[in-house]
Amino acid sequence: MKEDIHNLIGGRSFGSIEEVQAVLDQYQQQKNEAPVEEFHGLSSAQMHRFLNLPFESPELITFPLEPAREPENKAAFLLSMLIEGIGEDGMKLTAKGNLGQKFCQAAHRQYYARYPDSFMANLSVRSELNFEPLHTIRLTAQLGGLVRKYKGRLLLTKKCKKALDRNGLRELYPLVLHAYIRKFNWAYRDRFQDIPFIQQSFLFTLYLLRKYGSTWRPATFYSDNYLRAFPMILEEIERKPFEEPKDTLQRCYILRALQRFAGFFGLADLEQISQGPINREYWVRSTGMLDEVVQWHLQS
Repeated sequence: MKEDIHNLIGGRSFGSIEEVQAVLDQYQQQKNEAPVEEFHGLSSAQMHRFLNLPFESPELITFPLEPAREPENKAAFLLSMLIEGIGEDGMKLTAKGNLGQKFCQAAHRQYYARYPDSFMANLSVRSELNFEPLHTIRLTAQLGGLVRKYKGRLLLTKKCKKALDRNGLRELYPLVLHAYIRKFNWAYRDRFQDIPFIQQSFLFTLYLLRKYGSTWRPATFYSDNYLRAFPMILEEIERKPFEEPKDTLQRCYILRALQRFAGFFGLADLEQISQGPINREYWVRSTGMLDEVVQWHLQS
């Protein structure tokens, strides 16, 4: 950096400090707008907006209010079941404010009949908390203002009913997706430490899927490139006796960003290639829904 500045202004004559500052400002602007290899074509300025202003950068990306196609994915399926279960009269909640056992058990059976998982399908469901995906959708729907609790019942809000009447799931799905990104704490769904940056950088994950997801790739391809872009994140990882921070980050990223974000909302397909419920390995590719929920205005 110092050498670059020396080469830029060394030996040149300037009439004022303002002229020097103007040259330095132009240099910095050019540097910020140049593609960065670790960011896979994004500039530092673009990455700044990806991380800090993802919903306020229409020159780079926009988020349509409804996809052109009907959403068919895990999140949309559970949202549809929840809305149908609530209906016009609402759904009675338990004394702890959770969904009833019978509804959760029925939803659990239907969900894993549609999205098979031999390990999860065999778990006993005694309450909403035992069926984590449904619990997540219920909380996210509340955060998105689609359902509310009132006198021991769960009700659809006016916002939800109007959207449902207009365009059904095509309008409701983006509302839940955005609430999941902006309001739901992703760390709540797993036993890893917080690492909020994984959630903050959701758009870079989608960018990688958009850029490389046309063919099946190992999930580790995405976690490796994510770490290459943000090596400083390893400083946040709590050290464990028998696991390197890199390995902890990789497992957390694949679960939190690929499985339970991109996969859950139908923005990526994941195919398990390992046996057993622990340390699963996946192949990943993007889906058509990705370009439905994010419209990209990048030149690359």
